[in-house]
Amino acid sequence: MRIVLLNLPWRRQGRSGVRAGSRWPFTVKPLKEGKLQYLPFPFFLAYAAALLKQYDHTVLLLDAIAEGMDEACLVKKVRSFMPELIVIETSTPSFDNDITMIKGLLRAVPGCLIALCGPHASVYPRFILEGYDFISFILIGEYETSLADLAEAVSHGQPLQSVPGVAFRKAGRIVITARRKTLGDLDSLPWPERASLPLYNYNDGFAGLAQPNVQMQSSRGCPFSCTFCLWPQTMYFERKYRMRDPVKVIDEMEFLIRNYRFKAVYFDDDLFNYDKKHVHGICREIKCRGIAVPWAVMARADLMDTAMLSCMAQAGLYAVKYGIESADQRVLNACKKKMNLRKSLQAIKLTRKLGIKVHLTFCLGLPGESKASIKETREFIQAVEPDSLQFSFATPFPGTEYFSSLRESGGIKSYAWPDYDGNQKCIIRTDALTNEELKDEWDALNRHYNMQ
Repeated sequence: MRIVLLNLPWRRQGRSGVRAGSRWPFTVKPLKEGKLQYLPFPFFLAYAAALLKQYDHTVLLLDAIAEGMDEACLVKKVRSFMPELIVIETSTPSFDNDITMIKGLLRAVPGCLIALCGPHASVYPRFILEGYDFISFILIGEYETSLADLAEAVSHGQPLQSVPGVAFRKAGRIVITARRKTLGDLDSLPWPERASLPLYNYNDGFAGLAQPNVQMQSSRGCPFSCTFCLWPQTMYFERKYRMRDPVKVIDEMEFLIRNYRFKAVYFDDDLFNYDKKHVHGICREIKCRGIAVPWAVMARADLMDTAMLSCMAQAGLYAVKYGIESADQRVLNACKKKMNLRKSLQAIKLTRKLGIKVHLTFCLGLPGESKASIKETREFIQAVEPDSLQFSFATPFPGTEYFSSLRESGGIKSYAWPDYDGNQKCIIRTDALTNEELKDEWDALNRHYNMQ
């Protein structure tokens, strides 16, 4: 079967979108020419492409955002490939954009089957299939194996009811099959497709991480229960932490450094440091093989301890991205993050003491947010002096507990999907602050830290 996998172009009001590979889809102002924009690697699409090739399908993976490709160029490339199935990862803020572009694609390849995947499609399979008759399938949740099974079923004329994790029409009715369990053995997947992508355009160079850098995954999932977190609630559905074999992780790391000459590696795990044995295993492999490139991770601060951080530092850890969200313990408890701020503060200071760079992320507008809690966040930042910072608006993406609770309380100010851009617009209010007041606070923080 001839299959195209797409990360569609997404531009809006002079801003560029970040979608596939992002746990927090949003738009950004393009940087000046010569500067590399933050851009996550589209892991689900890339793993799915590699898996489809193992089933002998003819596959084209196009990341129009990474390529800087406009709609006309994309349509031309898709038409020349003559696909039978087009798979598109969508998101809440890009959904309207994506639907419009799909209509344009179908004018170029009429009759082609269209499958949507990603968080928004996973939450609204019935709504999408009822509202858009040109969408053939919805892939629900973590979709690599669902897509492979769907492609096999369609190409061999087999019934789709036996394929878990998909939605489709049959005899005028919407059929949603049994939910597929999250993938237990991550090492059963091939390495993600990279050769056909513009690898040097992907970048997560926080805290000065060297460029070009490459993004990898050593694990998936998170056992914690943050109400606002998107992927655990819409892509995984299970609070299950899964790890790759450290030997195989570093095999891939070594391959990427040797063959593509990357100057740094970022492990873009949902939570890198949950399992101490896993972390120590990766560090041991890095040291045993004499890998000298700097690397970075996303981690939870209150899980760090001296032994783990020391081991990571000795293995060349350059930087850590810690999601703090708020420096008010009551706010963290209200959103079920329940991270221990005292331990987090100690871990951040220890991280810096060991010479490891620190990047902190904060989410403005979570339940209980007030001027007092924002003041506490400012004081926390001053106390730890991170090397880089990031502020986002708390955005209630559909499918999350946060969305459901705000909808019930009347805290959501907009249900227009393009507004769900946590890097530009605040669409919620808290008991203490309106969305306009939260926007003013966000602007003030960004100005103070020279981020605008």
